Order: sequence, then structure tokens, then C-alpha cells
Amino acid sequence: MRAASLAVLIVLASAAACLLAVHPARGAELEAGGTPRVQLVVHVDSPGDVVRSGDPLPLRVRVVDQNYRPIAGATVTVRATGATVTPASVATDESGFARFTLTAHVTEAIQFTITASAVFPDAIPGDASLSVIAIPPPAPAPVLGRPEALSAGIGIAAILAALASTEIGKYGLANLVLFPLYSRLKKEEVLDHFVRGQIYGYIMSHPGDHYNSVRDALKVTNGTLAHHLRTLEIQGFIKADRDGIYKRFYPVEMQIPRDKGIRLSDLQHNMLGLIRSDGGPTQQEIADRLAVSQQTVSYNLRHLAREGLVRMEKDGRARRYFSADA
Repeated sequence: MRAASLAVLIVLASAAACLLAVHPARGAELEAGGTPRVQLVVHVDSPGDVVRSGDPLPLRVRVVDQNYRPIAGATVTVRATGATVTPASVATDESGFARFTLTAHVTEAIQFTITASAVFPDAIPGDASLSVIAIPPPAPAPVLGRPEALSAGIGIAAILAALASTEIGKYGLANLVLFPLYSRLKKEEVLDHFVRGQIYGYIMSHPGDHYNSVRDALKVTNGTLAHHLRTLEIQGFIKADRDGIYKRFYPVEMQIPRDKGIRLSDLQHNMLGLIRSDGGPTQQEIADRLAVSQQTVSYNLRHLAREGLVRMEKDGRARRYFSADA
């Protein structure tokens, strides 16, 4: 009887060993007591997949768990070989978002692979990647004087007229005229992505700005702005809110302020809270603490100053900011 029991135990132990060998990851996913560990799922995107050399491209990373619940406080690191990403690492906010900016300096079109990695205590790390293309700035066109331009124009017109009278000439003209037109359309498509990224970056830095303000700041036409704003809204990057005669735009993850007093964005609320608690930080210190650019901080500090909420004091070469009621 005892031998039979021992044989059963041996069989069960062998079966358990086989299961662990077949599913080694299962053990890694469980903490003591059999509780499933959190698996980080990372998504990285940008408003466009093309950026011009030297211009910033906003990047947005979101971290959720295996049940698509946002993870706040996860450390996200973004890398792109051959390009600069700022900041290098940042913690996700309450909605699971972390934001970065990529800048590349190139002399020819190059494709970059952006890799975002996320870690969180006692969670299984996650990562994701995204490809973008950096293009060089357009080469300046040669400038001809008026006499040279006129002579060149007359000469080219005579040659084209002669070529057009022959079959071979017609075929050559088709390639000469239509192919550059096709290439130009492709370039316009590339610039489409570039302008959309500019608009998205502006709204990220100036949440709550209205339509005319965005148009005037970026020097774009009504048709171009309306098209790209609609595209960004459909793709889930921004949302719009009607405020009397104005239409204001916000990042999609930002809560739209509903108070009837002074309208402050989430970033402006965070800046005001930091200034009140930190005893006179500089612009750079605020930018470092909130993981945003100094230009963004400067713009929002001017808004807070206009509303009478902050004041600036000089401390040697530094400018420090204090709450107006302090």
C-alpha cells in the first residue's frame, strides 16, 4: 500500500515538473501566493512619421497593464540611435502617458527606429518601437539676374517647342514634366506629416488655445489648419471644446477645465503647485521637475503672470518665480 502511494507521488511530481518545463513563463508571472504579476503593455506614437532635420517631433508613450488599465508612475525610457530624445526617461502620469521630443540632424533622408521601454516595481517590463524618417532641409534654389533669367527662359522655350514636334520629344517631355510633378506631390505628402507634427506640438505646449491663435502662431492657412486639426482629432491625439465664440483644442488625455473663473490647464495647475511648494524655482528647475521644455514653461509662466497668479524676482542672473499670494 505504501509502495503504491509512493508511486503515485512520484508520478504527480514528474507531471508537475513537465508542466513547469513546458510553461516556464507561467512561474515568472506569479508572485508568492499565486497572484498574477502586472504585465506592462507599451504603445508609442507620434502625430507624423516624417520630421525635418533639426525640428522637434513630439512622441507620446502610454503604459497600461494586461487589462488596458493605465499605469501611473512607470519609468519610461526612449532611445533612438543617431537622434536625440529629450528627456531620456520620465514617469507616466495618472493616465499612463509620458511625453518626449525627438530631434535629428541629417544631410540625407534616414529612417530611425525609436524604442520605448517601461519598468515598474514588481511588474513585468514592456517595450515597443516606432519608425520615423528624418529628411534634410531643402536646398536653396539658385538665383538668376533678370537678363540671365530672361535669356534662359527664351532658350528653354525654343528647345521645348522643337522637341514637342517629334514623338520622341513628346515622350521625353512627359518624363521631364510629369515625373517632377509626381515627386513634388510626394514631397508635399512628406510636408503634410511635418506640419501636422508642428500643430500637435503647439497644442501640447499651449493647451486650450483657440483656432485663430493656433493659426496665427504657426502661420498656416485656414484650410491647412482645419484639415490637420480634424486628422489629429480622428486619430485620437487632440480634442476640441467650444467656448462661446471660440473653439479650443487640448491633448486628448487632458481634462478640459470647466470652472467659470480663470482657465488654467493641467500643466499650469502643476506649475502653480510647484511654485507654491518649492520656494522660488527658476524656469529651468520647473522644466526639469515637470519634464517639459523651457520654452513651454516660459509661455505658461507669462500666462500665469498675466492672470496675477505668479511674480518674478531676480536673484543675480537667475529669475525666480513665486506665488503672488506668498
